[in-house]
Amino acid sequence: MKAPPFKGLWYFKTAAELGSFKQAAEALFVTQAAVSQQIRILEQQLGCTLFERQTRKVHLTQQGQDLLPYLHKAFGQVEMGLSMLKSDPNPNTISLSVLPSFATCWLLPRLTSFNKALPSYQLRIDPTEQLADFNHEDIDIGIRFGLGDYQGLKSELIAKDELVIAYRPGLIDPRKPLRAQLSKLNFIYDEGRDNELAWQALSSQLDLEGHTLSNLKIDNAALVQQATVAGQGFSLLRKRMVEQSLEMGQLEIYPDFAWLCEYGYHLVAPENHFEWAKFKAFRDWIVAELNGIEAC
Repeated sequence: MKAPPFKGLWYFKTAAELGSFKQAAEALFVTQAAVSQQIRILEQQLGCTLFERQTRKVHLTQQGQDLLPYLHKAFGQVEMGLSMLKSDPNPNTISLSVLPSFATCWLLPRLTSFNKALPSYQLRIDPTEQLADFNHEDIDIGIRFGLGDYQGLKSELIAKDELVIAYRPGLIDPRKPLRAQLSKLNFIYDEGRDNELAWQALSSQLDLEGHTLSNLKIDNAALVQQATVAGQGFSLLRKRMVEQSLEMGQLEIYPDFAWLCEYGYHLVAPENHFEWAKFKAFRDWIVAELNGIEAC
């Protein structure tokens, strides 16, 4: 079978989506007769009728309905392939969109390592709770903590993490029963699904149901960590995020509790960004850094 004409397939897809040859002609900047002719040629070549034609509108036949989703997929692949041909406009600058807590607690303490490993790149950091709009913002890579499902974007899991009981040194004695100590302390609550599940597991394990939570609920892990360092109580913090505070002696973690997070750290970007040299260089660096931290 001879390959059908590309123009006819494109005209068919447009008319099918709009439900009108007239509207398709306006969208394609051609005449309605041209649309009708291309679709008729396509039907003749395929040996079937794709549209039921009425006075002011058209309806897809069963064959037309069967064909349309394949064209959506095919043209989507073509558009993706064309987008991958676009060159990186700023090959020596890496623009990151990251959660403020990740930037503060993990990324900034490692800038010396970044500069040593990738001296030819300039790093630009945009701390934000919102996923970047890659179509309208000058962002190369997003770093998100989630399940990895970001519509229209490619994501790559680079690390998992676990929640641990964190507190200022001396506030909790690991040699003594934990329940009696925690029941006397303020729990600094970090809002989020993983934290909620970890707290439920801990409170059930130690029979802490009814424990008075902090009057302050914070949706920012960096602020929770600061309050914990200040001795305001204990908290459940991600192990990777507290590494520097542990090294500096600002925090300690209880040795016999860890909750593996459902969420993970992902690199997120349009698929063609993953092919850029600077993306690959940054991915290699951050994966190596994350693998240097012991976590499940």
